Amino acid sequence: MKKKHDWLFALPAIIVVAVMTQVPFILTIIYSTLRWNLARPDMPIKFAGIDNYLYYLKIENWNEIPEFYSYVWQTILFTVVTLTLCTVIGFLLSLLLDNPVPGVNVARTLILGPFFVMSTASGVIWKTTILNTTFGWYGVIFKALGLQPVDLISYFPIPVIVFLFTWQWMPFFVLVILAGLQGIPYDLIDSMRIDGVNWFQSTFLIKLPIISNHIRVAIMLGLIFIVKEFGLILVTTAGGPGTRSYTLPYGVYMEVFNASNVGRASALATMTVVITLISVNMLYRSLKKRSGN
Repeated sequence: MKKKHDWLFALPAIIVVAVMTQVPFILTIIYSTLRWNLARPDMPIKFAGIDNYLYYLKIENWNEIPEFYSYVWQTILFTVVTLTLCTVIGFLLSLLLDNPVPGVNVARTLILGPFFVMSTASGVIWKTTILNTTFGWYGVIFKALGLQPVDLISYFPIPVIVFLFTWQWMPFFVLVILAGLQGIPYDLIDSMRIDGVNWFQSTFLIKLPIISNHIRVAIMLGLIFIVKEFGLILVTTAGGPGTRSYTLPYGVYMEVFNASNVGRASALATMTVVITLISVNMLYRSLKKRSGN
């Protein structure tokens, strides 16, 4: 039986989480209302109101759309395609790893490897060791075959980033979905075998609905992880060519460390958080409606 003051036991954790998450966000909102350029110490910090937000949102000429909208579109593109690939591939790999075959434990360990590698480190390895057209595996193999390698990072930055995002975060989906598959009672599996249920029916009509909550958790957390990812972009494409592989977090980084504009960077960061929260809420409602729970 719950007592009236049981919530007090959770109060220290609530305070710590609030201080660690909400205080920085509140400061970011405050900074977003300031005209503050670190490269111009001669200019005083002034209150700018919503000018920093209007700089990104206001459309004065339809022939010159602010780059903010391209950042949003590219972030959505990266996130949606990566989430789709991670979910589908993660589910299929989880089905393969959910079988008592020799070496399955080794395979499970190896497939989780990319998830524990720092994004910047993996980006450097892919860019210099694998995808480099001169001394990378990709360039060496193509030249050995008598073919001229194309610089994939320069000519196809979006597919490369999507591939690297998928490689980085797909093991997380495997981890969550495989946990759901292994949590299915053995009695149910034995009953399916006795009843003569085929593979397609057991996988998509029985197992998939049972682990729908696990898939939902993987997609929700994956959305947050992928949206905030910018280390891979920084060390591979550096947002280029031009701004073709910019995302909202990378735009925040460039506003601070390239333009030295704290106010605009804070405004962009605030809008990024708001867009992410709205996206998470919409995705959660959509998945919950589809699952019928």
